[in-house]
Amino acid sequence: MHLEQRTGPVPGLVYATVRQGMTTRTFPIEVRRTASGHYISRMPDNRWSIECLTVEAALLMHAAVLFPVEHELSPWLSNPKPSPRMVERLAKAAETHPDGAKNNTKKESQS
Repeated sequence: MHLEQRTGPVPGLVYATVRQGMTTRTFPIEVRRTASGHYISRMPDNRWSIECLTVEAALLMHAAVLFPVEHELSPWLSNPKPSPRMVERLAKAAETHPDGAKNNTKKESQS
């Protein structure tokens, strides 16, 4: 993902054209400069991003949230073995220790 073009004043509303692969999108992004000289952008959920050293980094941070992510480009996002559901874990625990689970709760409630 890279920034192809940006138009607009900083601080203020910047129109950023971002390319990822063959896809190009233009986003209106509000950018401000902090007291420490860094740049922040307003994220899609109306929170401010973390401080970035450059305007381009702040714009790309906003765009990274909006662009669809391909699992081929980001293999760490795919989960080959999803975690079991809580209900399944509780049912399995009840099967393996049917009396132990009940006795533990009784002891804790009596204390």
